[in-house]
Amino acid sequence: MKHRRILLVVILLAGILLPVMAADPPHATKATDVEYKQVAEPFIGTSVRVQGMGGAGLGVKGYHDSFLFNPANLAGSGFKLSLPSITVTAFNPKKILESGAIDEFEKGGDAGMISGAQKLLGVIGKGYGDFLTTDVSTTFTLGGFGLSLQMQERMMTYKAGADLTGTNLIAQVTAAATAGFGMTIRAVPRILDIDLGVSVQAVYKGYLKAISADTLTDMLSDDDADPGEMFLNKTPLMGGWAVPISIGANFNFPYGLSLSTVARNINGKYYMTTYASANDWAEELFGARLTDDTATGSAKLEEWTMESDWGLDFGFTWAPTFLGNLVKPTIAIDVVDVVSMGGKKGDDLTRAFFEQTRLGASVRLLSLLDVRYGINKGYQSIGVGFDLLVFHIDAAYYTNEYGNSIGDKPIDALSLRFSIGSK
Repeated sequence: MKHRRILLVVILLAGILLPVMAADPPHATKATDVEYKQVAEPFIGTSVRVQGMGGAGLGVKGYHDSFLFNPANLAGSGFKLSLPSITVTAFNPKKILESGAIDEFEKGGDAGMISGAQKLLGVIGKGYGDFLTTDVSTTFTLGGFGLSLQMQERMMTYKAGADLTGTNLIAQVTAAATAGFGMTIRAVPRILDIDLGVSVQAVYKGYLKAISADTLTDMLSDDDADPGEMFLNKTPLMGGWAVPISIGANFNFPYGLSLSTVARNINGKYYMTTYASANDWAEELFGARLTDDTATGSAKLEEWTMESDWGLDFGFTWAPTFLGNLVKPTIAIDVVDVVSMGGKKGDDLTRAFFEQTRLGASVRLLSLLDVRYGINKGYQSIGVGFDLLVFHIDAAYYTNEYGNSIGDKPIDALSLRFSIGSK
C-alpha cells in the first residue's frame, strides 16, 4: 500500500521526469507528432505576477523577473536579488475538487487509490492541456546586467478522444540560464528616453514518452511492478538544447507612459537526441548511469531538430508615480505574436487581434500589497502579492485557452509563488 501511494504521488503530483510506459521501441515522440505539440513551445517560466495581469506586462519594470519578458527593462534596474523562489501551478483545480478524487485518496486501500486516480484523470478534457507545473528560479540584476537561472517541471496532457483510455501524460523538465544587458539613451531630454536590451538564453529541454491512463492504473494495481526499472531503463527520453535570443526596446514618455516592443525566441531551434532510456541519457551526458545496470545497445537512437517559432510583441504601459509610495497604479496592454496576424483581413484580423491582446492592471499599496486584474482572450484573472521585508508571496487564479478558438478548451489554473529577496 505504501508503495502504491508513493508511486501515485510521484507520477501524478510531482510532475517530474518519471512517467512509465510499456517496454516497446520508441515511436511518436517528436514535436511533429500530435501528442507532443506542446514540447516545442518557447520556454518561459511561470510568472504569477504576469498571469494575475492577464499575461500583460512587457513594459512593467521594477520586478526581479521583468527582464525575462523584455530585456530592455534591465535599463536602470539597479540591484535586485531573488533567492531561489518556488512556484507551483495546479490546473483544473475547480474540477479536481468537484471530482471527489481527494476523498477517494483519503479512504486509502487499493480500491480508493485506483478510484482516486481514475477520477483525477477524468478531469482531463479532449485535446491539449496541462496538469501540474513547478518552477524554481534565482535572479540577479545590477547596473544594467541581469542573470537568471530557472528550472521547470511540467506535466502536460493530451487526450485523443472522450474516453479515459485516450488520456496521455507527458512529463518535461527544462533548465535555462538567461543573461541580459540593458541601457538607456536620452533621445529627447524630458520628452523621450529609449531603453534598449538584449538577452541570451541557454536552455536544455528533456521529456519522456507519454504515459497512458491504462498504464498508470495497471501499475497501481500490480504489486510486482518495478517503477524504477520502467522509469530508468525502459522509457525513451528526448533531450536537446537551444540558444534563443530576445531583443527589446521601451520608448518612455512623460507621465509614466511607455511603448514597448520585443522580438523573442530568435534562433529558437532545438538540437534534440532520442535516448533509449534515462540511464542511457545520464551515461552519455555525465559518464555515469543512474542505477547499477549495464548498458545494452546504443544510447543514442536518433538525432533530430525541433523548431520553436520566434515572435514579435508590442506593449503599452502607464505607470504614473505622482502618488509616491502610497499608491502605485499600473495599466498594461500587450499584443503578442503580431507576425502571425500578417495576411489576415476583415473579421479574421479582428478575431486574431482580440485573441492576441492581453489587458492587465495592478495597484501597489504602501509598498506592501499588490492587487492585480487582467483579461486574456476574454477570460478574467485575479492576483495578489504580499511583501513582508524580504519575504514575498504571490498568488494568481486565471484561465488559459488550449483550443484553436476561444471557448474550445479553457482550463483554469491556480499559481502560488514563495520567494526571498527582491520582489
